[in-house]
Amino acid sequence: MDIVDLTTGSLLSADREGQMVLKGIEGETRAYNGVDYTYYAMADCEVTQNDDGTVDYDLTMRDDIKFSDGTPATIDDVIFGIYVESDPTYDGSSTIYSIPIEGMDEYRSGMEARGAVIFAAGPDGYTENDLYTEEQYNAFWDYYNNEAGAAFAKEICDYCISNGYNAADDSVAACAANWGYELAEDADYQAFWDAIVAAYDTVEEAEATESAGSDRLGLTMNALGDDYMAGVETGAGAPNITGVIRTGDYSLRIHCTKFDATAIYNMGFPITPLHYYGDPAQYDYENNQFGFPKGDLRIVKEKTTQPLGCGPYVFEGYSNSVVSLSANPYYFQGEPKIKNLKFQEAVDSDYVPGIVAGNFDIAQPSLNDTTVQAIKDANSNKELEGDVLTAKLVDYRGYGYLGINCNLVSVGGDGSSEASKDLRLALMTTLAIARDTVINSYYGDRASVIQYPISNTSWAAPRPSDEGYKNAYSTAVDGTPIYTDDMSEEDKYAAAGQAALAYLEAAGYTVADGKVTAAPEGAKMSYEVIIPGQGQQDHPAYGIAVKAKEILESIGMELTIADVGTSIWSSQLEANTAELWAAAWQSTADPDMYQVYHSSNADGNGTNSNHYQLKDSELDEIIVEARSSADNTFRKAAYKEALEIILSWGAELPLYQRKDGTVLSTARVNVDTLPQDMTPYYGWNAEIQNLELN
Repeated sequence: MDIVDLTTGSLLSADREGQMVLKGIEGETRAYNGVDYTYYAMADCEVTQNDDGTVDYDLTMRDDIKFSDGTPATIDDVIFGIYVESDPTYDGSSTIYSIPIEGMDEYRSGMEARGAVIFAAGPDGYTENDLYTEEQYNAFWDYYNNEAGAAFAKEICDYCISNGYNAADDSVAACAANWGYELAEDADYQAFWDAIVAAYDTVEEAEATESAGSDRLGLTMNALGDDYMAGVETGAGAPNITGVIRTGDYSLRIHCTKFDATAIYNMGFPITPLHYYGDPAQYDYENNQFGFPKGDLRIVKEKTTQPLGCGPYVFEGYSNSVVSLSANPYYFQGEPKIKNLKFQEAVDSDYVPGIVAGNFDIAQPSLNDTTVQAIKDANSNKELEGDVLTAKLVDYRGYGYLGINCNLVSVGGDGSSEASKDLRLALMTTLAIARDTVINSYYGDRASVIQYPISNTSWAAPRPSDEGYKNAYSTAVDGTPIYTDDMSEEDKYAAAGQAALAYLEAAGYTVADGKVTAAPEGAKMSYEVIIPGQGQQDHPAYGIAVKAKEILESIGMELTIADVGTSIWSSQLEANTAELWAAAWQSTADPDMYQVYHSSNADGNGTNSNHYQLKDSELDEIIVEARSSADNTFRKAAYKEALEIILSWGAELPLYQRKDGTVLSTARVNVDTLPQDMTPYYGWNAEIQNLELN
């Protein structure tokens, strides 16, 4: 993606908080951390919410954009790219077809990839038809049944290796162990697949739960090639996308049937050179020709290993694990000052030593204790920024948390009752109090405790200066603060226990002599938290759970800790059988809460991603209202209200916001030319045209 970002130009860009810049041609100034920054982009975007509920996105691009080969860019290059990514057979990472663009579904209907059609026909035998031959049918099912499982397991192994999970041992057995499976030392990919299948009731469940990115259908189609990727007509389809409207040589309107708060993040369409990736002879907008035959992306895919665009750099080649780039003299913000860039493949453990030795100038290593100490040891001042290395840390755009299943941790089987909320608030109070100590011990200065279930990198995140901001689960059952500033750590643990006891009594538990002695109907005296520490207690939530266990034992309750492998943890979470669990996730630029917290995704319905089983009609209404508005001031206030409802249910405990880092050679890179106030959305290469070497 770094290579794509540096070689491909897009219409819109994002600011330091991940919000899209809508006036990029002249520049748009926005404040961040009290400093004004001006952002530029290749286009402007005007958003109009119409009276009938539809929305228009009017995009106007600069008229002086050139591709790196000197060819001028126009809006037809953008339209060509939109149709590529909207094609029924497109299998890349873009999801612009999920935007409610008028006519999108009609354009994509009536055609499917040949491999998908064969899969839908089933494995019971070939039936004569015009869409595929008997030979194609047999080849598909032969691979799917006999080789796709091993390919599925290989993808998992490749994922483990590429993420550095395996240290020096890249065997299948080592990868399987990191995935939660114990195999013989000489196990092959097929043995790994067989073990995965044996762990589930159905092959489909195994495949859905354990995937490292692909399913067997996709792996089969990729392996068998273009004939299986090609689109075949299965019915009537529209000749164009009616909501993609060319309004001029440098302008375009996207007409959506309804407002979707996430749509704006998809309006930064790439400016894709039609003359390079497509066939200009096949482009005729008025006659519904868009640069390639619908359902056949072969001419596009032929060029994907040699990208060309209008970004700051030009792709020169890839060999010996190195991607070579050169400065684009036509870049709209000026030719980059560094004329040549090389991106070299390496393992994480070599990043910092490689910079010290002069092999690398910039790297983004995992910030574990060993790496941080190596950075400090390299500098004479023993700090993260010194004479040899400069480490710039930014908050990761996600966070760690503890969740509670409101169905399973409830009183009388009603997870929405006040008694059930009080039960969960008791548990959360004991879990919350140890966060500062444990997170600091586990991460040091590489993470901080957060108080609301949203990444601090989001523009919608509450700030300590906001009215009503407070620490999570720091209020007693009577609404008063549990803690005072003069309390010692031990005093706070004791106060947490007493506050939890009061919550349990309010939940209907019998209390005698400072301890609970009996649970109300439908509740329990013991609950379990599942933590994916791989059986080695190596997880930031583990120490928090241990301290909560101690506090709860002191008042007569039990919390058991299941420290398990990722596979067991994942299967319980997806089956909604985990009472309490620890997890982390990466957030999107838009803070839309629908997928994770809306009732429609609870109880195994929808996306089954509301693992809290949180079903609150008021919360649902706020989520829908917030995602239906273009006013971010209103949305931020709405999301603050939504976050407080989530906390009031005792459904989620925010744990930590960890940091990522970019490490540079202080001697070789002019660190003063890096972007100021870097964030996950605005990293070291956001202003790469200005970056200099010493």
